[in-house]
Amino acid sequence: MFGGEPLDTRTPAPLLPVTSTTRRTKNFTFPTPAKGDAYDFTLEVDLCLCATGTLRDEALDTKIDARFADLRTVTRNAARWKAREFPPFRPGAAEPAITAVVQAAVDRALTDSPDEDGVVFDCSATVRVQMDSAIRELQRRSVAEQVQFEARYELSEQAAQRLGELREVWTAFIAAGLPRWETPYAVLMAQQPAQTATTLFKMREDRQEEARGLVDTVVQVASGHERMDLLEFALASDSALSKTYELLGIAEPEPGPQSRFDEPEEANGS
Repeated sequence: MFGGEPLDTRTPAPLLPVTSTTRRTKNFTFPTPAKGDAYDFTLEVDLCLCATGTLRDEALDTKIDARFADLRTVTRNAARWKAREFPPFRPGAAEPAITAVVQAAVDRALTDSPDEDGVVFDCSATVRVQMDSAIRELQRRSVAEQVQFEARYELSEQAAQRLGELREVWTAFIAAGLPRWETPYAVLMAQQPAQTATTLFKMREDRQEEARGLVDTVVQVASGHERMDLLEFALASDSALSKTYELLGIAEPEPGPQSRFDEPEEANGS
């Protein structure tokens, strides 16, 4: 009993039609002119079509095949005029623009032509744009030249940085070694360790020769002392003797007692 009236169990409830969904993807490739019509783009298109309806699977497959044939034509026509807006060496810029145009054209075609059996179609389009092989070869040459150009500048920059580092190292080396007479011999022995003994003999000969030259200078100074001012003679002799001590490795003697010619020390507090 429901609301005081008996239920009629003799009439069966109507059965709702069973819907099914089929999804299929078609891929096709075709050329289309780029800007200027001298070269073509090659377009690779994926159309993923989804059909939902109450028909059997075989009937849905037939309708999907028919729709694909129509959408293929729609895709070609939509992509053709859009591709002509892009130069043949700009496939990356053309790809998203052509994809958007093709997707809009496919959606419009499905909306404008509903199925007489109530089948609902949905389609997603993906477009990949490839440049002509001749353009690709030209691009490779251009990119190769650019890579070489950038590589030269990068190597030059690295060389400049390295030279700066070497300059600092050699500056420190020269500053430390220039005042010392043995530096050239030390460098030669470092470069040619097998010639160490020869270098040492050469160093001794050079030292002896330089010492003999200084002794000759002292003799010449002494022989000409009569023509020199006493102060000039003393200064020249002292300088020559000091250099001789240095070359021969002899410690300089302690200075003698203060003479009357030395300047008197200043008085404390004055």
